[in-house]
Order: sequence, then C-alpha cells, then structure tokens
Amino acid sequence: MKIISGDEFGILRLNSTKTKKVIDKYGDLNINNEIIKIYKSPLEENNENFYLFITSKYETYTLNWNLKKKISSIENKENKNICSTMKNIELNTIINGNEKGELTILNFNEHKHKSTTKIIPIQNPNPNLRIKLSNIENSTFNSESIYIMYENTPLLLYNIEKDKIEFKGKNLPHDELGLRIPIYDTSLFEVKNNNRLIYVSTGYGEIRLYDLRASPKPSLNKKISKYKINIITSSKYNNNDNIIFGDCRGNCSMLDIRKSFNICKNFKGNAGSIKDIICVDDKDIAIVGGYDRFVKWYDYAHNIDDRIFVKHKVNSLCLIDIENDKSFQEEDEEEDDEGKIMDSEFENEDNENEDNEENENEENEENENEENEDNEDEENEEGEEDEYDEKLEEEEKPKEKKFLNKKIKK
Repeated sequence: MKIISGDEFGILRLNSTKTKKVIDKYGDLNINNEIIKIYKSPLEENNENFYLFITSKYETYTLNWNLKKKISSIENKENKNICSTMKNIELNTIINGNEKGELTILNFNEHKHKSTTKIIPIQNPNPNLRIKLSNIENSTFNSESIYIMYENTPLLLYNIEKDKIEFKGKNLPHDELGLRIPIYDTSLFEVKNNNRLIYVSTGYGEIRLYDLRASPKPSLNKKISKYKINIITSSKYNNNDNIIFGDCRGNCSMLDIRKSFNICKNFKGNAGSIKDIICVDDKDIAIVGGYDRFVKWYDYAHNIDDRIFVKHKVNSLCLIDIENDKSFQEEDEEEDDEGKIMDSEFENEDNENEDNEENENEENEENENEENEDNEDEENEEGEEDEYDEKLEEEEKPKEKKFLNKKIKK
C-alpha cells in the first residue's frame, strides 16, 4: 500500500508499507501551511499519476503529484483558520468551515476553483455558551446535505442548495441533579445498510446513536472513554459491523456493536492524540495517524502491526488506490514471486532436515549397538573375575582345614 500523510508544517509524504520508509515528499516547511485534510481527486487519473486536493490552514489547492505542481489554488481569505473540511464528489465541491460556522464552498470543475461563502443560520439560545464548529461530514442519502457538528449545539443536517436545516438534534434529558448534559459532537458516520442511522462521537468520550426517522433525541448513549474522541469510523470484520475510535490520549480500539460496544480489538503503540483513521475492509487493515509522528497500520485479522516514522505530527491520511496503479501491481507480483521462492526454499530446507534426521537416526542405532556390545564385554569380564575368585576360595578352604586339624592334634 501507498499512504499520503499531511503534517503540521505543510509537508506531504508518500509512505510505502512494503519498504516501511518515506519514498517521496512535497512541500515547504512552514507552520502556516498546516495540512487540515487530504483527498484523492477523481480528475484525469491514470495508472502512473494522481491528483490530490489539499486543504491547509490558509489555502486550498489541487496538486499533480507526479509533476509536484499546483494545478490551481485559492487562498482562504473569507474563511480563515479552517477547522474542518470535506469533499462532495457528486457536487464536485470542497466545503471548508471555520470555528464561527462560516462555510466556504469551492467548485473544482476542470481544476478551476470558484468559491462562495454561506453562513449557517443558527440561533444561540444561551449567549453565555460559546458555539464553535467542530466538524462537517457528507450525507450519503442526500448529496445536497451535510452534517454539521458543534460544541454546545446539537447535531444539524443542513441542505446547501436550499439553504435550510433539515434535521436538528436534541440533547439528552437533564441528569439526576437536574443539570444540563454538555454537548460536543466531534465525528460521525452513517450505517451502510441504513443511512438514516448515525453514530456520533463526543468530546466527553461518548458514542450516541441517532435515528433521523424516529426522534431528534439520541436513542442510545454509551460512554466508552475518559477522554475526548477525535474520530470514529465503521469497520467490517467477521461479517459484523464494528466501530473503530481514536481519542486524544492515544487509545484506539475496535468496538462490537452487537455486544453493547465491548472492545474486541485493541490497537496498541499509539502515544498522543489520534487525528485520522482509515479502514481497508477488503484486507482487514486499519491505518492510524496522530501526534506521535508515526503512520501505523494494523492487520487485525492476523494481529500484525507496523509503522513508519514521518518526523512531524500527522493531521490527515489518504490511501492511494492500489488496483489502478501498475507499480503497485508489480510490487504485488514481486511479493508473490518472493513468496514462491521462499516456499521453495522452505521445502528444500524441510527435505534437508528430513535427510539429516534419517542420518541421525542411523548414527543413533549404530551407537546403541556399540554400547550394547561394550556392555556385554563388561558383563563377560565381570563373570570371569567372579569365577576366578570362587576358585581361590575353594583352594583356601582345605588349607584352613589342615591347619585346624594340626592344632587339634597338638
């Protein structure tokens, strides 16, 4: 696999899981160029080249990776200090959002960006609470709508074309002491078989389930971590729907939805906040990046994990499609050939081991025969010595009798 990682200083790195090294990179070291999100572009792809859409803190641009050249770019003048971004393939747009809730919609048809700005109509019921946009995500059942997550405001489903809020969530009832339960949604995903069911993570270590057709209130609320959950994503393992989450303290685990969100897999080795997770369901692999400066991948079907050191904190990951790249296919063929060679070597080693075992068995049998012969010789010698001793005893007995008889006569 090939993985693109974007870091806090605006450097893009192409990482190879085969060599476990960074094989290429792009960008100038500048803290103002912090990467927010990386997307792979569907425009003019071929087997040898690919394009990327990159959103940094002050700029959004399209990059030809092979030529290391920006095709088009636009500065985020109207929407500075971007905190979240998303891509809508059907509308050919990238949507950036800042903390104030201002959305900038960028059209990227024919590599040319056109930007429009919209402010989401949100009323703050409590002026003492600070409303802050935390994340935005696509809606699969309606391409014109997006999910918007806030701090201190419930989940929203916003229609961009109609400029209308289609769904507004409600908070849970007050706790036993009559206090308001805080709201801080951070990430979400829709259930694949039923896109009206949504799992949402919170900044207080909870996962909530919303049913858009039933009630605006969460139908389920489960606390799974003591710390802020940065990201959740769906995973298919053993033909079951699971959730993989990562929090701000490096905890990353797979949860079994059917068993009350019990942990079924732990992805160890993370230190610091986890910023992005990619699941490759076909290969049962999870790719994790975060503030520990490593890009890690976990094969949770075989309990194998490995990592690449990328020097800076990772903010975003992008998986390059292996099937559409010849070089990746060649690498897979080389791996298969290496596997066949290794298998033949192992077979030869097994044959050699069998021959060695047969020779060792023959040598052991010869050694046993020799030991038996030596034991027989020793027994014969011991028998002869015993006979000789008996003869000496018999010769001494008449002498003793004669001596006694002489004493008696005297």
